[in-house]
Amino acid sequence: MPRKIISPLVPSLVVANILLASTAFADEVKLNTQQITDLLVGKTVQGLHFGTHTRQYFAESGLTLWIKKGDSAPSEARYKIEDDAYCSSWSGLWAEPDWGCFSIVHDEKQGLYYYIGDDFRAPFVISDEFSLSF
Repeated sequence: MPRKIISPLVPSLVVANILLASTAFADEVKLNTQQITDLLVGKTVQGLHFGTHTRQYFAESGLTLWIKKGDSAPSEARYKIEDDAYCSSWSGLWAEPDWGCFSIVHDEKQGLYYYIGDDFRAPFVISDEFSLSF
């Protein structure tokens, strides 16, 4: 029966990959409910979603306006911030809400924020002015 020989390099590569994976987003800090509120309310977010430049404004009333490059007018929705997440309902302002929620992390090294969801990661930056035009 042939003998299997394991190179001493293999365990080292496994350990290196585990360490790399655990530090890949070391500069990212997950925001809590208060930090997300301070970050978004009354601000305009400029981001990139599915390869398209977007802007979103968060009114103090819970109304949010979202527009992507090429749109003639923004879409309206509701939002809430709770349980360390930003949640939005695009099912219509007066219909029963269907909430989608996202964590927000801050990449301190690059100065970017990210919406994080299941199979979703979208970068954005904050602007203090109301601006939905491109």
